[in-house]
Amino acid sequence: MEKKSKKIVFWGRADLLDSSVESILASLAGWEVVCVSNKAGIKALNMAVKKANPDIIIIRFEKNHTIPFLPMQIINDHPGIKVITLGFDNNSMEVYSKQTILIKQVSDLISVFEDNR
Repeated sequence: MEKKSKKIVFWGRADLLDSSVESILASLAGWEVVCVSNKAGIKALNMAVKKANPDIIIIRFEKNHTIPFLPMQIINDHPGIKVITLGFDNNSMEVYSKQTILIKQVSDLISVFEDNR
């Protein structure tokens, strides 16, 4: 049985740094990478997400150029997708995902807090 490839939509500046990240991700076995230039706007990102139906969306975060609510908007529109923002200005990465967890007792709630340390 052939293993299903996972898909990533990478939304960035389409510069040398982004091309390097794309090459690294594309070289991983079982991953398909679709790149979208942020100069094309959010509509282009939304179209790529609709067409590719990715597992992960990576947004290159830039101060004063990236819409701060974009990760949460994507998660609300596509609850099964994980969104990662990469900030090359400060070498940071943030991971967003929406999870529904059934809580049967107080210890379930506490375990969610402890798991996210």
